[in-house]
Amino acid sequence: MTPVSAAGSGALGGLRVCITRPQAQQRSWRRALEAAGAATLSLPLLSIEPLRDSAALNRLKALIMDLDHYQIGIFVSRNAVQQALYWIDQYWPQAPLGIDYFAVGEATARALLEDGVVAHSAQQAMNSEALLALPALQRVAGSKVVIFRGLGGRTLLAEKLRARGAQVSYCELYRRCLPEAAAAQLSHSDLGAAAGDMISVHSGETLLNLDRVITATGRPQLRRLPLLVPGQRVAALGREKGFAELISAENATDAAMLSALAAWQAQRANVD
Repeated sequence: MTPVSAAGSGALGGLRVCITRPQAQQRSWRRALEAAGAATLSLPLLSIEPLRDSAALNRLKALIMDLDHYQIGIFVSRNAVQQALYWIDQYWPQAPLGIDYFAVGEATARALLEDGVVAHSAQQAMNSEALLALPALQRVAGSKVVIFRGLGGRTLLAEKLRARGAQVSYCELYRRCLPEAAAAQLSHSDLGAAAGDMISVHSGETLLNLDRVITATGRPQLRRLPLLVPGQRVAALGREKGFAELISAENATDAAMLSALAAWQAQRANVD
């Protein structure tokens, strides 16, 4: 873990935020924090890795080649968009017609639109529950649905859609891993040394990885640092893992995370 910036003036002046996103996805969040006056540390706790297992790759290729058999396609993240569009381009010179696309969150829908794919989303609510509440996903009996995602993850979407009569398949495109260097980086860091230190996580899986490296490095005191999370579901997971102070944003976008953090900082200043 290395310092990325020094604290400055602004709404978040005096804070030092540990960024745990995948290394390649930290830039925009770091810039948003720095612009608001916070200092930052980098501790990637999630990496996006290609599939290596031949059986998993064969399943992926077979599903992509059969994509025209599906009526509904759901993308769970921007990573899923990036990986799925790469594979679709390999096998479909022209994308198959007749598929209604959905995205978990506005940012995922924007990533699709950048490639010319229009998708329904639940706007600011970046979770499966909000997507499932859309009117277009209420009557899906008899429809074939493909969910583009990484290996593993939440099963709520598939369970609810199957209960509504849909036939659901997963198109698993990549692996999410805890970086090998994470525990060593945390061991050699001074996280927790400064009065304004805190941690941000952008997903439940990242939070679980944070819990793992805290346990592995024998630094349980880090669970007392304020923890910024994207939504009540991840906040509940944080409480379950023993984190003492949770700051819950509306979703995982930079704007929502920054807004929640600024509100918390302002409230703390008023109390002081």
